[in-house]
Amino acid sequence: MKRFSLLFIIALLALSIVACGTVRGDEPAAQPGDGLGNAGDAPTRDLDEPVSSDDPTATPVTGDVSEDVITGTAVINSVQIAIMESWPLQAQAQISGELGDGCTELGAIRSHREGDTFTITVETVRPAEAICTQQLKMFEESVPLEIEGLAAGTYTVDVNGVTETFTLDQDNVMEPVDEPAGDLLTSEDQPELIRLTLERALVDKEVPDYALLAEQGTFILSTEKVDPTLVPELEGVELTLMTPEEIQARANEEGDFLYLRFDEITAESADKVTVSFSNAWAVAEDSDTGYLSGGGFSIEYVREDGGWNGEITSVWIS
Repeated sequence: MKRFSLLFIIALLALSIVACGTVRGDEPAAQPGDGLGNAGDAPTRDLDEPVSSDDPTATPVTGDVSEDVITGTAVINSVQIAIMESWPLQAQAQISGELGDGCTELGAIRSHREGDTFTITVETVRPAEAICTQQLKMFEESVPLEIEGLAAGTYTVDVNGVTETFTLDQDNVMEPVDEPAGDLLTSEDQPELIRLTLERALVDKEVPDYALLAEQGTFILSTEKVDPTLVPELEGVELTLMTPEEIQARANEEGDFLYLRFDEITAESADKVTVSFSNAWAVAEDSDTGYLSGGGFSIEYVREDGGWNGEITSVWIS
């Protein structure tokens, strides 16, 4: 009887062990993966969850996203203002900065001025769907600043939030050009000023290197900037009028020679005129000679008591 009870207990234990190891028909067995790249019991990624910046294949998206590209603004490291030696003055904003990744390029650069502030926007562009390396790229750009006509003062240049200033010590405006003599002088004034200048040069022999001119026997005067009908005859002076083309042709045919010319006749007013007059070498096209002779002078004429009084204000030697 005791032996039967022991066997019955052993049989019950065996049935319990078998029942615990049985898989229920309505529960799927564990698989090594879920077919989406998640191993075993590892949690799957929520597709609505933001991508971490720690992901080496992902680049954070900033700026305006269009269908094909993402537009942003560049990081600016420095802004310097360069003023060019000219008049009116010219200026440039020299910009250095960096781009966000290996796909990003410089986009549009826009500039405008409001009051005493120049605002420059440096944009960037990158493909919207690109997977980019985190490669830092630097850039340098020069942007012209429209400063002609600005009044004296201090101005600010703002490039993507980075600012620099520059100062104009005086109004940056083009000085008015003296009016041509013909607009202010009478028909009697012009031939009189031409006569007075030629007399100073050839009768009083005040033009530089007069002796070299005299050796040629005749004085050749270019009509490039003077009306030949206004050129008077001078007593004791043989004066030949020639166009610039005729002067060059003679040099090509006969060799180099000195000739005279009116460089400028400018009137500051109806009563104040400056005349620049010089002698220069007409050089043949096949000539290889260099000359250190020739020169000229400027005379400032002022109308006084109904006539013109002139004073030489500058002399130059070639």
